[in-house]
Order: sequence, then C-alpha cells, then structure tokens
Amino acid sequence: MSERIIIIGGGPNGLAAAGLLAKAGRDVLLLEARDRLGGLAARDTFHEGYAAPGVLHDTRGLRPHVVEALDLARYGLRFRPAPLNVWAPTAAGGVWITQDGLIGDVDEAENVAYAKLRALIERVRPVVARVMDGLPLSPESSLWSLLRTGWALRRLGPETMMELLRVAPMSVADWMRDTFASERVRAALALPALLGQHTGPRSPHTATNLLVQEALAGPGVLGGAAALVGHLAEAAEAQGAVLRRGTRVARIDGDRDGVTGVTLDDGERLRSRVVLSTLDPKTTFLSLFDRRQLPVDFVRDVERYRMRGSTASMQLALTAPLRTAGGERVEAMRTGETLDDLERAFDGLKYRRRAEAPVLEAWVPSAEDPTLCPEGHAVVSVLVHGVPRDLAGGWTAGERDAVGDAVIRTLTRYFPSLPEHLVDAEVLTPEDIEARFGVAGGHLLHGEHAPDQLLFMRPTRQAGQYRTPIPRLYVGGASSHPGGGVTCGPGALAARAILRAKAGVEPAM
Repeated sequence: MSERIIIIGGGPNGLAAAGLLAKAGRDVLLLEARDRLGGLAARDTFHEGYAAPGVLHDTRGLRPHVVEALDLARYGLRFRPAPLNVWAPTAAGGVWITQDGLIGDVDEAENVAYAKLRALIERVRPVVARVMDGLPLSPESSLWSLLRTGWALRRLGPETMMELLRVAPMSVADWMRDTFASERVRAALALPALLGQHTGPRSPHTATNLLVQEALAGPGVLGGAAALVGHLAEAAEAQGAVLRRGTRVARIDGDRDGVTGVTLDDGERLRSRVVLSTLDPKTTFLSLFDRRQLPVDFVRDVERYRMRGSTASMQLALTAPLRTAGGERVEAMRTGETLDDLERAFDGLKYRRRAEAPVLEAWVPSAEDPTLCPEGHAVVSVLVHGVPRDLAGGWTAGERDAVGDAVIRTLTRYFPSLPEHLVDAEVLTPEDIEARFGVAGGHLLHGEHAPDQLLFMRPTRQAGQYRTPIPRLYVGGASSHPGGGVTCGPGALAARAILRAKAGVEPAM
C-alpha cells in the first residue's frame, strides 16, 4: 500500500496539515473539490471586477505556532500592526472599539470597565492558548499534561480563577451587563460570541465563547483570509506537497480494518495508507465512508452532532467606501444596538424564520486589498446572524432576496447614500453555503461550539483525538479541537497526531 497521505479538503486546515506533513518528509496529496483553494476562506468573484476574499473574514485567531512551524513570513505573510477598529453605530452616533479603548458615545466609566475586561483577557491568554494549541485534554490524557494545565491555572491567582469560574457558565448577555452600563457597548462586544452559533446572547456558556475568542485573538493577517490561503498554499508546495484542485472525492475506501485510499468522482482510485479528512463529520462518515463499517454508537453520535446553520453571507460591490456621517472611513462594524436586538435575531432561528432585523458583522476587505475592486470602489463582506438553514417552507429566490433587502435596509440606516453606490450584491444563505462549499447544514464553524462539542468531545468522543474508529482515517477540520474559524489549529494538530502515530507514540498506523 502507498505510504502517501491523502488530505481531503483544501481549506486553511487542510493546507496547514499538508505543509506540516510534507515538511516532516511525508508524501502528501491534497484534494480540493472546487477549482480554487481556501474553502470558506477562498477568494471568489461575485461581480465582474469585484471579488470577495472568503465567507470567513476574521483571521485574528490564526495560531502563532502554525505561522512559526511553516515559516509563513518567508512566503509573504504579514500581520496588521494593530487589530481593526470596529464601529458600533447608532442612529445618532456610535462607539469605536479600539485596541486602546472605547471612543464615541461612552463615558470614562465604560473605558475603565473595558480596560478591566482587556486585563482579564490578557491574564488568561497563556492558559487558554496552552489548552487550545495542544492535543485536546481528556480523561485519558497523561498525568503530566493535566498537572501542567492545572499548575498554569493555579498561577493565575485566586481572584482570576474565581472570575473564570463565575464567567464560564454565564450567558454573554449577563456577563456584559455585569461589566458595562452602555447597552450599545454590551451588544457590540457580545455579537462575536454568537456568529456561526445557534444561540442568542442569553444562552448559557456563550460568555466562554467570547472569552476564548478574545484570548486567542491577534491583530489578524494583512489582506485577510484569502491572503492567508495563498501563503499556506505556497508554503505547502515549497515543502513538496501536491495540491490538486477541481478533484472531488466520491468515496473513502476501506473497511473496519483501515482505509486504503479514495475514489474520485470520475472513478479514479488513489491508494493511500493514511487519509485525513478536513471536511465536516457528517460528510466524512455519513456520505463518503461506508457507515456499515462504523460502530453503531459512533454513527449515532455523528448523527446527533449539531450543525444547524444560522448565519448567511453577503458580499456588496460599491462605488465608494463606507464612511460615517463624520467622514471617518469604516473597515469593520457590528450592528444590533441592544442585547434585545441580538436576542430577536435568535428568535428567528428558534422558530425557523429569517430575522426581519438580522444583526451584522461587516468588514471592508478592499481597504487592505485594493485588487478586489476598481480603484476608489469598495467590497463589503457581511456575516448575517439570524438566518436558519432549515427555514420553514424552504428557501426560495424570494426568501433569499428578502435577506439581502434586510441587510441593505440595516446598512442604509447608518449609510444613507449606500443604495446610490450599490453595484451588485450576492447573498449566500446557509443552504447556499452547504451547496457551494460542501458543509453539512451550511454551518460556518463545522459544528456548534457548546460544552458537549468542545475539546476531546469535538466532534465525538471516539474521534476527539483526530483518530477515528477506522484505523488510519483521521479528521482535522473545523469540527475538531480547537474548533471553527480561520485558525489552522485543527489541521496542524491533526498532522501532529499522524506524525506521533507514525513515530510509535500513539497506536500504530
């Protein structure tokens, strides 16, 4: 049998795994179904002359250990000098969320509270990074690993540990209400904990989502996710990995004794001793692999794994950049002026309705990458929270247009001249995301971030360490630890698990 390692999926996780395995001397073949690499972070032209740099536009979570291991700076990766300032508008003004504080319609007490919040995040950052950048801790983890993590927590001090224990089970709404008096600040800071999730601000444990996101956040990649994809591909190919685009896998071959390779859509069979899937678990195990060869309890766990798409994507082509009424250029913004606005968007999800007033996170990638559009124009990338995959009555062209109309209506409230500058727009509902990118449920994170779907239980207990019940079949996409988003963490850790197994540290391949 060929010693080649086949990787299914050419998103950031697949590319990171390909580069690291090839760097370790392995024969690596990556197969990407679309004609371009990047998955949800791929650059796509949506109107002649206008390109979107990926549905997922937040690269703040890119893991430093991946950047270092692949020497991505050598291939052109550059970080922003500072995180983007985020505008949280209101009809009468708004608040700028910056690295150094809050600017706008806030008083000094809010800035003091914000500084305390940032200080807490900085204190816990090393511990969160230790947990998220290593193989997931589990009851089977070595005593040494557990002791090291416990000691790191103890070194935080009793006050910080008590605050962590208090915050972890909370809803993000309760945490923000405890921290800030300004409803606009509360809503703006809470929104990132909800994007891609089937939750509202009052859902339990959403405070943990926000805390982990912020503790892992860096300044972000200059040029965004599409630029990162280019750097990852160049690094992987430089190490000797072969990246095949436009190559769809129809079946993962093998049985309960182990994988033997894959069969492509055109019938070609590729032999391989190891297969790493960076696709979601429902696609991997229920569509590509013969489920009759899988343990019954494992199939049941995969079927129960929650991947309820809740966020749409919209790309806008404009003839002018976004500017506030005061003339300030906007590169990132969040709508939803109150926590109740965020909760009402979640109400739509609960009852399988699209939210009449969805909440938005928007980014203007053309501010950093002017090649995305004609000179002086702009591309705006929007994540639209409150759009269910399983819409009652099903998705139609009219329902899709209604989502776009709601987004334009919301943005026009803060940019009255926007309709005059609108060239074109593309809306991708969760159903469209599922069809275009092959993600079950159209879920941007390949599965919800919830206590029972994190760490060694992501995606299931039997596949939570990247190995699966099928020998030599591994998983390493966003449905694996440390979770979804543009981080490259799951792919890198899956590559580490494969290399450890080859070295005899884990059960042999």
